Amino acid sequence: MESEIVTYKPSLKDVSKYFVYADYFKEYIACGDFKSLRASFKYMLTHKLPTKGFQTKSRMGNFLIRPHSTEFQHINFAYERKIKEYLITNMDSFDVFIDVGACIGEYCVWLAKLGKKCIAIDPVNSAAVKSNVDLNNLGHSIKVLPYGLGKQRERVYFHIPFGQPSSSFMERSETSKEPNVQIETFDSLYESFGLSDSSRIVVKLDVEGMEPEVIEGARKFINNFKNITFIYEHFISDEYRNDKAFSSHGDFWFSDIDKVNRVAIKK
Repeated sequence: MESEIVTYKPSLKDVSKYFVYADYFKEYIACGDFKSLRASFKYMLTHKLPTKGFQTKSRMGNFLIRPHSTEFQHINFAYERKIKEYLITNMDSFDVFIDVGACIGEYCVWLAKLGKKCIAIDPVNSAAVKSNVDLNNLGHSIKVLPYGLGKQRERVYFHIPFGQPSSSFMERSETSKEPNVQIETFDSLYESFGLSDSSRIVVKLDVEGMEPEVIEGARKFINNFKNITFIYEHFISDEYRNDKAFSSHGDFWFSDIDKVNRVAIKK
């Protein structure tokens, strides 16, 4: 089910990343997360991932890091720092956080500890999310759903990169491979979320290019709630396709969070 391709490898030759690397290392040291610090140095210098899993902690909570993965990076507060700063700045403006493509549940663990109701949706990593929810005793605050989201209900094949299961993506062209993921839609699931009409919702989409399909399957969800904010990846080469998808369902205000992440707020 997994390939043997690691999708990203840090390099000491990339001087432009030194500030980012330093930010990560400072976070590890501040939290006493020397296990992840050691794993990061090893990965940077040798491109080898930890062969054994380990338990550790960060500012976001306590986590079980799976072997042969880069999850020690995802739990670091420096990872997607601008998104976290945006959420901190707007912490009083939302009650519910929905993470679509939840990785190992790091955002939900962090925000549930701060009193938010969280829903983690991930087709590949749901067992890892549940383990971290249990580790932090947050089963009462976090609902975990083992699905991918799209524009229709279907079974599909997901490619799972070795070392980065959080970067898994759908391959419709792989018709010879057995489907391994159930796709649902926002509109088929949201009534099970237990939300009220007055819920103030933030949705984080990290779905490896499937954003337009997820948005298409969220038409009723978007129409039925007044206070919704979406955070999603954005690249110039996409020609604002995600913005256009949101605009086809309602009136939104758009803004950049950083170079690759954007926010859409329903007016």
